[in-house]
Amino acid sequence: METVKYVLKTLQDWLGLLTPFGITFGALWKFWLKKRYEEGRELYSKIQKIAEEFRPNGGSTLRDAINRIEQMVTVNEQKTLAIIKSLPLGTWISDSKGKCIDVNKSLCKITGRTESELKGDNWSNWIHPDMKEDVFDEWSRCVQNDLNFDMEYIFVKPDGKLQKVHGFAYQLKDKDGKLIGFLGTLSAID
Repeated sequence: METVKYVLKTLQDWLGLLTPFGITFGALWKFWLKKRYEEGRELYSKIQKIAEEFRPNGGSTLRDAINRIEQMVTVNEQKTLAIIKSLPLGTWISDSKGKCIDVNKSLCKITGRTESELKGDNWSNWIHPDMKEDVFDEWSRCVQNDLNFDMEYIFVKPDGKLQKVHGFAYQLKDKDGKLIGFLGTLSAID
C-alpha cells in the first residue's frame, strides 16, 4: 500500500512540476495556432479580392471578358471595313508609312486600276510624273507636322487619260497618340 501511495505521490509531484509547463506550452501552442488561422483567413480574403477582380461582370473569368472584347473589336472592324468598302467615294487604308493596305471599288473606278495595282506602294506609280514630287513632299510635311493630308493632284489611267483628284488622308493613332496608319479618300474632279 505504501508503494501505491508513493507512486501516486510521485505522479502528483511530476504533474505538479509539468503543469506550469503544460499551461505555458499549451498557451504558446494555442497562440501559434491562432496566428496561423488568422494568417490563413487573411490570405483567403486576399485571394477572394483577387478573384473578384478577375470576375468583373459577376462570374465570368478574365479570359471570358477578353474574349468578349476581342469579339467586339473584330465585329467593329468588320463593320468599319464594310462601310468603307461600300462608300461611293474612293477610300483606302494604309499603314503609317503610307503603304496601301486596302482600297474600295470606287477608288479602283476613279483611278482605272485594280486593287492589287493600288496596294502597297504601287499607287504612287500612277501619279502624274510632274506632280509626284509635290505629292510626296506634301505627304512628308503632313506626317512630320502631325497634319492630315489634303491635296489635289493627277492620276494617270491605264489608257493614258488624266484624272484630276482630290485626296484626303486622316491620321489614325493608337491610344498613346502614335501614328499607326491613315484612312484616306479620293474623289474625282471633273
